[in-house]
Amino acid sequence: MKISKICGLLLLLIVSIRLNAQESQFVKTNSLEELFTKAKKEHKLVFIDSYFVGCHPCKEMDDEVFPLSAVMKLMKENFVSVKIDFMAEELGKILQLKYAVTGFPTFLILNEKGQLISRFSGYQEADVFQKLLGESILKSKKETVLAGFSPSIQVAQPDFYTAMFKARQPMKAEVVAAYLDQTKDALAEPAAIPFLAIRSVNKKWDDYFLKNYALFEEKYSKELIWGKRTAIMNVRLKALGNTRNDDHFNAFLTEVRPFFSEKDWAYAKVDMAEAYYYNIHKDHKSFFRYAAENYNDDDNKIRYLSMYLTGPAVDAEEKELFVKWMKKVVNMDASYSVLAVAVRLMLEQNDKEAAKKYAEWGLIKARLLKKDGTYFQHAL
Repeated sequence: MKISKICGLLLLLIVSIRLNAQESQFVKTNSLEELFTKAKKEHKLVFIDSYFVGCHPCKEMDDEVFPLSAVMKLMKENFVSVKIDFMAEELGKILQLKYAVTGFPTFLILNEKGQLISRFSGYQEADVFQKLLGESILKSKKETVLAGFSPSIQVAQPDFYTAMFKARQPMKAEVVAAYLDQTKDALAEPAAIPFLAIRSVNKKWDDYFLKNYALFEEKYSKELIWGKRTAIMNVRLKALGNTRNDDHFNAFLTEVRPFFSEKDWAYAKVDMAEAYYYNIHKDHKSFFRYAAENYNDDDNKIRYLSMYLTGPAVDAEEKELFVKWMKKVVNMDASYSVLAVAVRLMLEQNDKEAAKKYAEWGLIKARLLKKDGTYFQHAL
C-alpha cells in the first residue's frame, strides 16, 4: 500500500515537472540562425536571457518573474525566447564580446533581421520587466534599432578587447587611447565597443565621448553607456582635491551641465553628489541633504544606501536626514524591496502612520508580483 502511494506521488511529481517544462516560454536552439528563422516565421522578436550558473539575480528572475502567467503570456505572444549561459556556452561567449556584456542577467532584444532593439540588465520586478518588454515591442513597430550594432555577430574587434573576456586581461587606458588615435571612426562598432567598455581613457577621449554622448546613446543604448559617463565624472570629481569644498563642487556642476540632457541632469547631479559627498569625502549627511533638495524617482539608491544605516557611526541625525530624502522618493510605484525598507525605517522612527501607508502599498505590490506579503501584514 505504501509503495503504491509513493509510486503515485512520484508519478504526480513527474507529470508536474513535465507540465512546468511545457509551460516555459523559453525554447531550445542550436544556433542563432535557427532562432531568427523561427522568429521570422512567427513574426516575433528574439529575446535572449544571458546568465551564468551561480548568478543570484538570474535565479531570482527564474524563480519570481519568468514563471508568472502574465509575463509568460507576454513573452510567448511576442518573442522567441532563449536562455544562454554566457560563461559556459560558446555562443554566449561570442555574444558577450559582441554586446560587451559584463553584468548579469543582461537581456538582449533583437528583431528578426538580427538588429538590436534594446538591452537592459539586472533583476527586474515583474511589473517593470513587462513595461520594458512593452517598450521594446513599441520600438520594433516604429522600426527603431540601436544602429551602432551590426546584425552580424562577427566583428573585427582589437585583440586587447577580446583578451579582456577570453584571458581576463583588463584593458589598459594607454593601449585603448593609442588604438583610438589610429582609428578613423570612434563611433563605428569595432572601435566604439572597446571604447565604451573601458570607463575612462584620457582627457582627450573622455571629452570626445562627453561631446558625442547623444550619438553614442542613440547607437548603443543608455544602458550600456551611462556608467561610462558616470565614471568619467567621478575621475574628475576626485581631481577637485582631498578637502571638501561646496563652492568647488557647485562650480564643477556648472561646468559639466552642458554634457547632460534636461532629463538626465535630474539623475546625474544626484549621482555626482553621491560620488563627491558620500563616497569621496564620507560625508553622508551632506549627501542626504543634497539628495532631499534635488530628489528624483531613483528608489534604487534608497534600497542600497539603507543597508549602511547601521553601526555606532550612524547617529540619529543621519537616519532622520535619510528618512527625509526617502519620503520624497518612495511612492506606491516603488519596488517591493524599497517599500519593505521604508516600513522598517518608519517603525524604527516610531512613525506608525507612515509605516502603515508604506505597508499598504507593499501589500498591493506583493499581490501584483505574487510575492510574500507577510512582513507588510505584520506592520499594519
